[in-house]
Amino acid sequence: MRSIRLEELSWPEVKDALESGVDTVVFAVGSTEQHGPHLPLATDTLIGEWLAEAVARTLGNALFASAIRVGCSQHHITFPGTMSIEAPTLKQLLRSYVESFLRHGFHRVIIVPSHGGNFQTVAEAAQELEQEFPDRKIVGFFNLNRLIAASHELSKRYGISPGASGAHAGEFETSILLFLRPDLVNMKAAAEGFTGNIEPLIPDLLKHGLAGVTANGVLGDGRLGEASRGEEYLRAWLDLILTEVNVSA
Repeated sequence: MRSIRLEELSWPEVKDALESGVDTVVFAVGSTEQHGPHLPLATDTLIGEWLAEAVARTLGNALFASAIRVGCSQHHITFPGTMSIEAPTLKQLLRSYVESFLRHGFHRVIIVPSHGGNFQTVAEAAQELEQEFPDRKIVGFFNLNRLIAASHELSKRYGISPGASGAHAGEFETSILLFLRPDLVNMKAAAEGFTGNIEPLIPDLLKHGLAGVTANGVLGDGRLGEASRGEEYLRAWLDLILTEVNVSA
């Protein structure tokens, strides 16, 4: 194939790919939402696209499809530019995506959620679809708590606390974006946000919004981001996904 990106192929090329043994399609579920004063609204989608393409390339018998670029971001909606859809809408969109792939003959669909607010909805949708199509595989990495713990453990190796590594636009995500798209990062505007223990605040955060916890939209400290760590962080996330879908990098 001249490309593994589904949208860059013609329909006869996709048909040929399916007939030659390509049986998997991978796509990300990101967001368009605030990521502090220094990161672009597309942060989660950019991360998800990198991960989805890397999964497809690792598999070798897979295509990489267009990401869903708007997710469940109501808790960020007070910050200008944020777009959000409700969980039932996202679930229906996921169903339509997956059913399209299955109809064309793909036997496995790997979904890569890269925005925390999407993980539960994506997991529920995948489970429902697997039950409905027992002869197909609809899989992905849906354990947000495990991802956050892994990210904090990686940051700790560089002397960065879990609070500074953060859960949103902190050191971890900033490092990744400095690696992926440094042209979209404004480190002059990078700032410290909430760096305390976020876990007990999550119910209130989801109910009343992130602005009640952090005025600048940051959970962590974006000032500590380093491009040199970004690729390592991404590859560790990729390993989590590959392990979950039973593929070794």
